[in-house]
Amino acid sequence: LVRPNIGQLAPRFLVEQDDEGEREGEFGNPDLKPYEAWNVDLSAEWYFAGNGVLQAGAFYKTIDNFIVDAEFEAISFNGIYADEAVIPINGGEAEVRGLELNYQQALDFLPAPLDGFLLGFNYTYTNSEGSVSGRTIRLPAAAKNTFNLTLGYEKGPLSLRATAAYRDSYLDELGPSQEEDRYVEDHIQYDLSAKYRLTQQFQLFAEFVNLGDEPYVAYQPGAGRKRLLQYEEYSWTGKMGFRMNF
Repeated sequence: LVRPNIGQLAPRFLVEQDDEGEREGEFGNPDLKPYEAWNVDLSAEWYFAGNGVLQAGAFYKTIDNFIVDAEFEAISFNGIYADEAVIPINGGEAEVRGLELNYQQALDFLPAPLDGFLLGFNYTYTNSEGSVSGRTIRLPAAAKNTFNLTLGYEKGPLSLRATAAYRDSYLDELGPSQEEDRYVEDHIQYDLSAKYRLTQQFQLFAEFVNLGDEPYVAYQPGAGRKRLLQYEEYSWTGKMGFRMNF
């Protein structure tokens, strides 16, 4: 049982009117019902070589009343009119099936100084299907494929991590038709971090996020080609400093 978040549930609205009198709005929906779900999970783990693990799992979920942001045209909602409006609504029943794989290992069997290297990889496959407003859709924000890859080094006072995180495209907002649904493009992000402990109390650190300058892209699938809705670039972010423990 999961309640809607307060932004979806509150009876709020934001309406903007252009010079031609057309109104676009975003609304909260106080009539939203909470998610209800039954979950079945099966997993197995194998610990090997003292510092390594392999994990595999499968899951199945049935979900009632899932929530999706839907776009409506020429609608009055809670007494407020808008030519176009985005309103969170409940869907019907959904099914989610998937697989999870995970591998983590410290390569301490290698000769020094290589014995400080670490490897990590996890992957999740998710297949989701739900019904809403007479349509069959993928669950919102449910990417079909996701993975994380980590290469690290941990020895003495030095700690290093290089990571890659990937997720598939996903449904973000339901449009009046399938061609007008809003999707977020697939995304891969590269991060790097380094830490060096000078003493038990003092540690230097540096962190770099989104080194590949991966953009945020939203689109409509359209007929034959994608229609770009939003494109944002953030470049990379870095910070350096020190931590002190008492």
